[in-house]
Amino acid sequence: MLITTMYDMGLAIRQRREVLGLSQEQLALRSGVSRSWLAKVETGKMSFDLRRVLMVLDTLELHLEVANA
Repeated sequence: MLITTMYDMGLAIRQRREVLGLSQEQLALRSGVSRSWLAKVETGKMSFDLRRVLMVLDTLELHLEVANA
């Protein structure tokens, strides 16, 4: 998935979480973030802390790649 907006990032996180059968609470606990923060990221409604996003991606076994457009 090409990530170009905060909404795209949230969608990718939510879709992977659902594929793995995790609730927001379970993912938040495993990732070391709050459920309310995760819920906001999943809806694309907040500017997120990249460190925390990377923690969530790591938990979901997803990787962020930066490439030239």
